[in-house]
Amino acid sequence: MTPPQTERSGSVIEVADLQKTYGETTAVDGVSFEVFEEEIFALVGPNGAGKTTTVEMLECLRTPSGGSAAVLGRDVGTDARAIKADIGVVPQSFHTFERLTVRENVELIGQLYDDSLAVETVLDELDLAEWADRRFETLSGGLQRRTGIAMALVGDPAVLFLDEPTTGLDPDARRATWDRIEALADRGTTVVLTTHYMEEVEQLADRAALLLEGTIEAVDTVSNLIERYGGAIKVVVRADGRRDEPTADDAIGEILAADAIDTYGTDEGDLVGLFEDRERAQETFSRLHREGGDRAIDLVSAGMEDVFLRLAGSTPEPGGDLS
Repeated sequence: MTPPQTERSGSVIEVADLQKTYGETTAVDGVSFEVFEEEIFALVGPNGAGKTTTVEMLECLRTPSGGSAAVLGRDVGTDARAIKADIGVVPQSFHTFERLTVRENVELIGQLYDDSLAVETVLDELDLAEWADRRFETLSGGLQRRTGIAMALVGDPAVLFLDEPTTGLDPDARRATWDRIEALADRGTTVVLTTHYMEEVEQLADRAALLLEGTIEAVDTVSNLIERYGGAIKVVVRADGRRDEPTADDAIGEILAADAIDTYGTDEGDLVGLFEDRERAQETFSRLHREGGDRAIDLVSAGMEDVFLRLAGSTPEPGGDLS
């Protein structure tokens, strides 16, 4: 992934106090952020947070109620046609011509552009050549999503919008789709994606904006968000994995408490120590392996799940709703 704001990276999307209201309902409430060239930028949040509404305004599919937004230096309110010619869009509810083959679908979209990419090149980039002559309706969910990305990519967009690109996919298909999205940024395409999967953000995004109820709670690089909001590093001594004569819990507790800022037990019987300093957490982890080797022990770094829990008070369920 390309680090943001390098010498060769400029701002390709600028959003300032963007708003969208429907009568008395506010869907997007004054969001502001930038997206930089060749980065993967994630809008993260649960269902109803305003993610899709925000990107649809950037795609010129909805008219803002207030604020401003520019894509590739063009105003979304006055330059919609020019913007649409230079972006690609894969919506969450993606549909195409089901009885056409993968190749035929991509060729059809390519014919809409004066300067499209070679269809075979796009199929190769997305590892679709093997399925190029298969009808769309016969493909798995993962291959259908990948076909949608190919159809959006054949016009050689400067910015590609992906709305919940892996929702409903099994783990293998999700990881394969991640690989393809990472490759897009490597080829120079700026990617804006919406998602409620925290693992997806950690895997793909250079930077992320967390949305709750139409408002951005935080925006930064993923590493900075985790460092600022993720909380302590955990050393977790699992309740399972014991031998016949396990090390006593009080001895384990003493080792954890020596340098931890806090210790506690979980409902499952695990013992957890919290550490602000990774070096001390690692030293305790190593000592536990030496002196409490009859237990399964994990060193758990903070992640985006912890960030979201800190900012939202709960995390999205697999379907996208807050738990």
